[in-house]
Amino acid sequence: MGSILLAALLLSGCSQNAITGNTIVAPEDVVFSAEKEGCNYKLLDNSVTLEDVTVAKALGSSMRPTIQTGDTMLIKPYTKDTPLREGMIVSYTKDGKELVHRIDALYADHFTAKGDNSDVSEDVSYSAINGVVVGILFNK
Repeated sequence: MGSILLAALLLSGCSQNAITGNTIVAPEDVVFSAEKEGCNYKLLDNSVTLEDVTVAKALGSSMRPTIQTGDTMLIKPYTKDTPLREGMIVSYTKDGKELVHRIDALYADHFTAKGDNSDVSEDVSYSAINGVVVGILFNK
């Protein structure tokens, strides 16, 4: 997880933990920008929240081959103002489980989603969306 955190912090230009105030120790060739505002991150339940992006490990096989178990997903929070389109990968809660699947079709009151490794789509309410996957760090 340390290398993922370092990579995420490198991309953001952040160099200080907002909770502890400790400076992040990085290899000499990594340069952080001290001028960047909003460089806050938190480590919580094996996820790192970095400037409104959650870094989370993928589990399961439903999104293979796009996302494999162990890959790291960068997930931005969803708001009503977030534009959605078919083909986007979203995180949502269905029957008490958090799932990450691709939007198959959009309708006025719901959307359908399915894993890339599935032929079956499911109806999901827009209110169930937690976030939009904006990046994937591949494990292999």
